[in-house]
Amino acid sequence: MFRQPFTIAILLTLAGAVPFVALGAVVLLDPLGAQTAIEVLISYGAVILAFIGAVHWGFALRDSAHPIGGVPLTPSVLGSERQLLIFGIVPAIIGWVALSLMLHFQAPALALFFLLVGFFVTIVVETIGRGRGVVAANYLALRWAVSVVVLVVLVVVLFAVLSGMRVG
Repeated sequence: MFRQPFTIAILLTLAGAVPFVALGAVVLLDPLGAQTAIEVLISYGAVILAFIGAVHWGFALRDSAHPIGGVPLTPSVLGSERQLLIFGIVPAIIGWVALSLMLHFQAPALALFFLLVGFFVTIVVETIGRGRGVVAANYLALRWAVSVVVLVVLVVVLFAVLSGMRVG
């Protein structure tokens, strides 16, 4: 039934979005659990950003590890591969900054803002990558669907923290 890799990717992506939605609901509905839920949400967001960046390493290394027909990559393709590798680390760094802001500086609002920026920039860069033929259309559609959910949850939680409704 679930033999196609992309079908499995859809199911796993949806499962990966569940913690965002569940933690957002805890923040809004459970005043006693809100602080812990905010911390766990920021931690999970940082991990997922790092994972998204790693996907770009996969895109880059796929072609260079297994060139089509054994033909060496052209300089333009190699340049694209370098850009993917460089961009691949950016989401992890943004996630690390967000996590550090929450853990060491007790600044959950700023951490949530960094996560918002990280997820937004990532989806924009992936959209640009689609135009350049680096990102597959089905991958991008899946990423947009889950990114909208993640961004909405992060905005709502950030608003709750900034309004004083929930203090992280």
